[in-house]
Amino acid sequence: MEIALVGVDKRITEIISLTKLMSLPVEITPYPYGHYTELPQIIQTIKGAEGILFAGAFPYFLSLNTIEKSISSIFLEFDETGIMKLIAAAPIDQAPRAISVDSVQSSVIKHIYRELDLPLTEVSAIQRYESMTIEDVANFHIANHKKNTSIHIITGFFSVHKYLLNHNFPCTLIDHTYFSVLKGVNKIIDTINFKNSSGNHPAVVIIKIDKNRKQQKSQQDEFRYQRFLYKYFDYMLDLQKQLQSFVFNKGSEKYYLISTRNLIEEYTHDYRDFPLLYDVFIKFNFTISVGVGYGVNPISAFTNAAEALSIATETGNTVKILTDSGQIISPVSRKSSNYNIRNFDKKIIHTAKKSNITPENISKILGILERHGSRHLTAYDLSKSLGITTRSGSRLISKLHSAGYAKESGVEQPAKGRPRRVFELNLRE
Repeated sequence: MEIALVGVDKRITEIISLTKLMSLPVEITPYPYGHYTELPQIIQTIKGAEGILFAGAFPYFLSLNTIEKSISSIFLEFDETGIMKLIAAAPIDQAPRAISVDSVQSSVIKHIYRELDLPLTEVSAIQRYESMTIEDVANFHIANHKKNTSIHIITGFFSVHKYLLNHNFPCTLIDHTYFSVLKGVNKIIDTINFKNSSGNHPAVVIIKIDKNRKQQKSQQDEFRYQRFLYKYFDYMLDLQKQLQSFVFNKGSEKYYLISTRNLIEEYTHDYRDFPLLYDVFIKFNFTISVGVGYGVNPISAFTNAAEALSIATETGNTVKILTDSGQIISPVSRKSSNYNIRNFDKKIIHTAKKSNITPENISKILGILERHGSRHLTAYDLSKSLGITTRSGSRLISKLHSAGYAKESGVEQPAKGRPRRVFELNLRE
């Protein structure tokens, strides 16, 4: 097993020297950089590693969008041992009483001072790194020192430490310790092993006929409805073969399957689509809701599947996957598409808020446009692709038009019926 170690060059040197004292079952390959702007290029050079261990939270959050999803990644944290090392390096009675820190949570400082019975008047810690720069970290400490000139700064950044000392701010650099590095290496190994084994964890699938189909049932005789159910269940048996699953219960409204996470990911093409929704609509002209649950055992998977189905039935004609970590994944519900709404991107969220359309429907519409190979469509086209009424399709077009994402581009004359207005959609602009 190979692990890539990514961080500023001075920090990498420190960590590698500590790993040489350990008996590790992995090969650690260093990927140092001199300045954080080099991170994107460094990440691209990583080949063959099963995991990436970042030497701190800052490079980890900067690299989140460039790391391949198949690679496990965590960051190496500073811990109590690093703070204890700093306190032990000076006379105990000279321990600072007010602290500004960017490398550990304030609770860690408070816990250590409580255990050592040391007086502590103030602790100010950075809560998150996602949107911060090195300059932001330095300014955080400077602002704290201006409020309280007796405050002592503890930082995990070489550049911040150098800058603050040059400007006469009381500052100490925290280092990684043998135990913090060992803990981080074991954590990335556990993360990789869990990811490799989680594909075989159970996945429960619950399929439910949407309400509109049950309403239609009352309008047809029982014989015809039973014939429909036989065809539907026969199709479910084909799905059972695809997922290599078995049925542990089935009924007129719900169909239960148990499979594995790997097979679900393969069937959904890594969550890009869920063919069942499209196929059932085309074959039987009705819609379904699907809840999929992952879990470390069948019971937790079933609980998650039931919760996912509850969310899916709120809108109908959709799929919700609830992972064992609580993440909701929403595969696009029509044929294959390159749009994955497992994590909504900022543009989709912005478009959804501006148009008052759910992010899921915005993502579905983007998938429809991609398959059509054109941004021009009618409300009728949209409704058929989404499996909704033409009136509902018109409402979606109207919302997009009002928000500036759609403009009328012409008129289509079908073989039968009235002309249809054609709209050009620009959801990414």
